[in-house]
Amino acid sequence: MNGIEVVESRFLESMAGKQPFLKRMFTTFISQEPKRIQEIREALRLGDVERLRHLAHALKGGAATMGVARVRDCCLQLENASKAGDFAAASSHLEDLEKEMRSAYAFMFTYLAEH
Repeated sequence: MNGIEVVESRFLESMAGKQPFLKRMFTTFISQEPKRIQEIREALRLGDVERLRHLAHALKGGAATMGVARVRDCCLQLENASKAGDFAAASSHLEDLEKEMRSAYAFMFTYLAEH
């Protein structure tokens, strides 16, 4: 995953001239997704496979829309591990997801501060 940008440049290019909209998107992502990460963590802790799969799937879609490919990829892996009932793998993928979310938040905070 190291070769993939935090936020894909093609997504940013597609948002050229739409800065107010992009800023709202980033602000919404930053304000809402930490709660979803907490819910994912809780679903994993409780062994709630269906909720874990649902939450990972929902975040995957949001990340794809935002051009945050590394987050999307982590969500896919987490979703697949939950479908397989592999909680050890899901736990590992959650750690990766949290790391990638921190990178995404940092990128978005920086973007918001500079624009």
